Amino acid sequence: MSVNGMVPDEMRAGLEECAARLSAHVVDLVVRGAHGNAIVELFIDAEEGVTTELCSAVSREAALLIDAKGWFKGAYRLDVSSPGIARPLRFPWQYRKHVGRTLTLRQHTDAGESSRTGRLVSVGPSAILLETAKGEAPVEIPFDSLVEAVVKSPW
Repeated sequence: MSVNGMVPDEMRAGLEECAARLSAHVVDLVVRGAHGNAIVELFIDAEEGVTTELCSAVSREAALLIDAKGWFKGAYRLDVSSPGIARPLRFPWQYRKHVGRTLTLRQHTDAGESSRTGRLVSVGPSAILLETAKGEAPVEIPFDSLVEAVVKSPW
């Protein structure tokens, strides 16, 4: 197992399966540190939201899997948490949870890359509708044109 490098596919797949059994999705997985004191950061999200109980359940299951597979020699620390508001949305289902909130996004356009901020009006199978100014028609933004979208903090 490589620490401070790419996460092996077997580990990623195993932890994704572990989270899925508990109705959660892995949105990011970071492994850093050295053998004997590695840190595994597992960021999860769920369509119904992330609770401390869900994080605890995923943590227990993930630790059992990590230990059974022997992915680390020596001690490691496992941190399981929600992705937080500052982490970009990665999956179309995540957008549905944020309808009505303000997003800041970057997208590919014919002219290059552009940025915009607006209120997420709705989410379809292949695009979102973003209201960028009051009184103007919402703009349709296809998922495949999005570079990054982040929920803007209300504070």
